[in-house]
Amino acid sequence: MKKKKNMKNTAGLLCMGVLALSLSACGSVNAQEIQTQPLSAAAPVQSTVEAAGKNTEAGQSEPEELFINLAKEALLSYFDVDMADTVGYSVSVQHMEAMPEFDAEAQTAVTFLPDELNLGEISADAGIDMENIQTKPMYDVTFTEEGKIKGIHLSYVDWKSSEKPVNAESAKDLAKDFAVSHGLAEESSLKILGSATTSSDTISVVIRRSEGRALVIGVDSLAGRVRFFEDMTEKSAVNSITPLEEGKGLG
Repeated sequence: MKKKKNMKNTAGLLCMGVLALSLSACGSVNAQEIQTQPLSAAAPVQSTVEAAGKNTEAGQSEPEELFINLAKEALLSYFDVDMADTVGYSVSVQHMEAMPEFDAEAQTAVTFLPDELNLGEISADAGIDMENIQTKPMYDVTFTEEGKIKGIHLSYVDWKSSEKPVNAESAKDLAKDFAVSHGLAEESSLKILGSATTSSDTISVVIRRSEGRALVIGVDSLAGRVRFFEDMTEKSAVNSITPLEEGKGLG
């Protein structure tokens, strides 16, 4: 078992795990088929009738299973996390409608919830210490309505601390390298818009990737590794690190 080290309250980022299931905008997965393609490519989405017909003819999985398989592929590609075996995990697929009042875009989320965190309904006075619970890592992968990867979030990971703590500037370098090496942004056109310490061991970096779109990349300041990223509107990305000051706490 791994001891929880980084369950983050990153406002405006991924709809995570148990919390995602309680949101009023969450429902059953949108019944549209997403074809497995290279992660950098747009995955075509089909109507319910078309998807069901082709699934039946070709013996393919249901839409939920297709999302789960693509999420596994994404975890392996971006973070070298192999979830081929999901023993000890509950895997769920949730479709979240857009909530314009919160600048939240429609998305489909696949959550790999470890059994240790599958606590069911919890009363307010349960007294569970979520900061120190013994658990395996939890993973969230989100997709846009078009079937593209929107973001990935790793929680409760147990990484070895880096010999040299990460500060605001080195976090920007790590985030930029991650974005470029994984094809999330072109080095020639990306622009770092800012960074902020968003928790005791997380520095969030905002990178403009294209007109009106930005990445929020979370760097574990103790381990010196990227733990999450999400593509969103530039406005939402900047708001996620505001009003925190640039590099506050560790810069």
